[in-house]
Amino acid sequence: MGVDDHPLIKTIELVVQKNNSGAFVVIYYHDGKVVTYPNPHLTVDRKYLKPNIDWSIANEQPFEYVFKETKTGVLLALDITIENQLRVKIDIRENSSVPAEYSFLAAIGADLKEVKRFPFIFLKKAGFVQVKNTDTSLEIGSKTCGLTRVPLKVEGKKCYRTVYSFSPLPFFWNEAVVNASLPVMSAGNDILRLKNAAYFFDKKNGYNEIKKMSYTENGNTQNFRFSPAFPDLAALKNGAEICGRFCIGVDDMEGIVCGKYGVARTGEEINIDFKPERCWQPMPGKDWVGSYQYSAKIKLLSRGHFTISSKWQVD
Repeated sequence: MGVDDHPLIKTIELVVQKNNSGAFVVIYYHDGKVVTYPNPHLTVDRKYLKPNIDWSIANEQPFEYVFKETKTGVLLALDITIENQLRVKIDIRENSSVPAEYSFLAAIGADLKEVKRFPFIFLKKAGFVQVKNTDTSLEIGSKTCGLTRVPLKVEGKKCYRTVYSFSPLPFFWNEAVVNASLPVMSAGNDILRLKNAAYFFDKKNGYNEIKKMSYTENGNTQNFRFSPAFPDLAALKNGAEICGRFCIGVDDMEGIVCGKYGVARTGEEINIDFKPERCWQPMPGKDWVGSYQYSAKIKLLSRGHFTISSKWQVD
C-alpha cells in the first residue's frame, strides 16, 4: 500500500503464507532503502526476501496482523515496530461486498537496478481497495498518514493504491547462475520431466527443439512457449543465429509476459538473450517488464553437456 505524507516511508507491504502462520512485512523508503521484517513462523526461503543487495532483512520478530476476506470485503490489520522504534499500525476494513476481479503481475521492488532473477509476483483474483465504503487508519510513530490513491478511476471507481490477493504466485524466472550444469535433453523422448518441470519437444532432423516448458509449484503452473521452437543447443552449427518470440502464461491465462529471444553460437560458446517486451495488466500504463533483459553464456563441454553463466540487466 502506498503511504501519503510521511517523510521516510513510501510503501508498506504485508505478505502472509497460505497457512496463515508465517508472514513478513516489507518497508520501502523514499531514499531507495528496503527492509524486510519476517516473523518467527515464516518458512519462505530467505533468498526470496532479498531480491537486491540493497535490501536488508531484519531479525525475526513477532508482530500482530490480520488478513482475511469477509462478507463485506477485505480486512487487513497490522501492528509492528520497525527500526528507530517506529510503531506502524494499519487498519483497512471494506464495508461493501466487492469481488476480487483482476489477475496480473505486480513488481517486487519496481525501482531495482540490480536483480538476480525476474522479480515479480503473479496475483490471482486480485482486488483494489475502493475509497468508498472503506474504513482506513494508518499511523507511523506519532504521525497519522493517508493511503495513496490511484490517479485514475478503476472501472469508474476511486481506489487506493492498495492491491491484495489471497492467491499470490511467486514468479522468479531464470535465476542468475555461474557455471551451472544444464540438463541433458534426450532425443528419444517427446516429453522430458525433471522434478516439477516438463519439456515438450518438436523433432527436427533427429534433434529435440523445445516448443513448450511447464513448471508446477503449489498447484499452479507456469507455461513457457517458443515460436519458433527453442533450438537444440547440441545441434547448433558454428555461426548459427536463431531469433524468435516467447510467451509466458500462468495456469489457463496466456500472454502474461511476451517478448523476443535470440540464440547464437560462436565456436564452443553459445549466447542466449531474452528480452521481455509486453505484459498483460488490467489498466493502461508503462510496460515496465521492457526494462529487463536476460543474457546467458553457455559453454559446450561434450555432446549434450553444457555449463551456463547468466545474469539480468535493468535499463
